[in-house]
Amino acid sequence: MSRVLVVGGTGLAGRAVTAEAVERGHDVVVAARRVPDDDSEQYVTGATYVTADIVTGDGLEEAVDGVDVLVDTSNGVGKQAANVFATGAQNLVHTAARFGVRRAVLLSIVGADQSAYTYYRAKAAQERAYLDSALDTRIVRATQFHDFVTAIFDRGRPLGALLSPTGTRFQPIAVSDVARVLVDVVEDESGEPDRVIHVGGPRVESARSLAEQHKRASGSRRFILPVRLGGALGSTWRAGRNLVPEHAVDGVGYGTWLESGARA
Repeated sequence: MSRVLVVGGTGLAGRAVTAEAVERGHDVVVAARRVPDDDSEQYVTGATYVTADIVTGDGLEEAVDGVDVLVDTSNGVGKQAANVFATGAQNLVHTAARFGVRRAVLLSIVGADQSAYTYYRAKAAQERAYLDSALDTRIVRATQFHDFVTAIFDRGRPLGALLSPTGTRFQPIAVSDVARVLVDVVEDESGEPDRVIHVGGPRVESARSLAEQHKRASGSRRFILPVRLGGALGSTWRAGRNLVPEHAVDGVGYGTWLESGARA
């Protein structure tokens, strides 16, 4: 089994990757700016946690020392995102290369290379940093997580509504299914280096249909409010650049995910 470093391993996707890799018997190290308490939901039993900051570089050498595969699930919000993705990626790939890490696996987003949306542009720059590095890089672009789609609907909560972007379809995917694909890539020795892999949920559905499923599963009395999402992100989604039906996984559908623990 490999020694796997999960960067951003205390976040939603990172925790799922950490749990999947531990379950498969890998020696997993999680790098985070803050090490979680062992009774925290961010903590995965069986993983080793180290403090590291990918932007400043503090702790990176210790984190990558002895690592076989780096999995980057880091995230940034707002104006911080560009710095995390650009500077953080450069620090990671250069340090990893110096310490002999043989492969890097980066979690990205379907359509990140086809949008003027600021966050997507930052993700595209992060991808380029990896592909231009000396590492054998695999990029996994995923469609929107079930959690993310639900969060869009819930932005209407203050209005007593479920927001539904008009003219938009999603192909939501379970975080656990994305984690499975990422760890499959960690273990795969047959593919070509510097590959970009796309993965999407089992079904493409309209935002309206998904909002209706959420309303039924949660028993919510909120009404569904159609909203035209403006800007570059709205244009990207309406053009369907967030979809990869030809790369659908046989995984957990949105309705099934809701039934397992729907939010009101």
